[in-house]
Amino acid sequence: MCMLLGFMAGCHGHEKSSANSSLPQTQPEAVEIGTTAPASRTALVEWEDSAKGVRLSYPSTWKRVKNPDYELTLLPQGATSEDRRITMDIPELPPHLPWMIQMSRVEHDYLDDLKKQHSDLKVQESKDGKVPNSTSRIVASVWHEGKTPHEDIVLLMIHASAVYILDAQTDDPHLADTRGVFDSIESSLRWK
Repeated sequence: MCMLLGFMAGCHGHEKSSANSSLPQTQPEAVEIGTTAPASRTALVEWEDSAKGVRLSYPSTWKRVKNPDYELTLLPQGATSEDRRITMDIPELPPHLPWMIQMSRVEHDYLDDLKKQHSDLKVQESKDGKVPNSTSRIVASVWHEGKTPHEDIVLLMIHASAVYILDAQTDDPHLADTRGVFDSIESSLRWK
C-alpha cells in the first residue's frame, strides 16, 4: 500500500518515471478520430486513447501539441507557450487491488504536488464530479506569478482501477474561456 501512496507525487507536470520509459512502447498512440461541425457551433475534434480506454471531444479552436508528460495537451490557437493549456494525464500505476486507490489520497497528492510548484496555492473549490461510471472530484485553485493570478481546474477520476487527470491551467483574464472549454471536454468524456 505504501508504494501506491507515492504514485501521484510525480504525475502532474513531470516526466513519466524512468522505470516506465524503459518498457517497450507497444501500445498504440492516442489519435484524433475525426472532426464534427454542427451548423452554428465550433467544430469538435474527437480524440481517444484506446489502450487506456477513454474518449473525449474538444473544440477545434484548441490545437493538440506533443508533450511527453501527458497523453493529451491542448493549447488555444495562436498560443506559443503552455501557460494556458488543458491536459489529460493517465499515470502508470504499480500493480494494485482496485480498492487501494482512494479519491481522498489522489486529491491530496495532486494538491501537494501543485503546492511544491506554487507556494501560495489556495484551493477555492473542491466537490464531487459527475462523470458516469467513475469516482470523480473537481478541484479549483489559484496561485500568483508576480502579481498575476493563475487558475488550475482539475477533474480527478478513478475508473477501472486507473486514475485519469483532466487539468486546465490559465491566467485570470482567460479563465472564463478556458473553463468553458474544460467543461465541454468534461461533458464529452466517454469510457471505452
